Amino acid sequence: MALPLKRSEVICWYDLQYRWAKRSTDRFTEVRIELNEFPDGQMIIAQCPRIFRPDMVETIIEDGRAMGWKPEEAGEPLTVRLTKRGLSKMD
Repeated sequence: MALPLKRSEVICWYDLQYRWAKRSTDRFTEVRIELNEFPDGQMIIAQCPRIFRPDMVETIIEDGRAMGWKPEEAGEPLTVRLTKRGLSKMD
């Protein structure tokens, strides 16, 4: 399911546009990212610290790609957690 246009932002990373949206919970900030040109592709869902900075989106994209996230292909969302030590997959 594609992210809503009104409550999301676009970031350009290595000549590709990604759309991302965040929402706060009691324990963390959840960030969802998808490829803007292919909204039906695989999404990455990251649990981030409650104090969230927009530059964390770049880290999620870069590390997620290194972990095998393929936003240009359809598939189940990849769920990860962002900590001080970097990005890790959640099972």
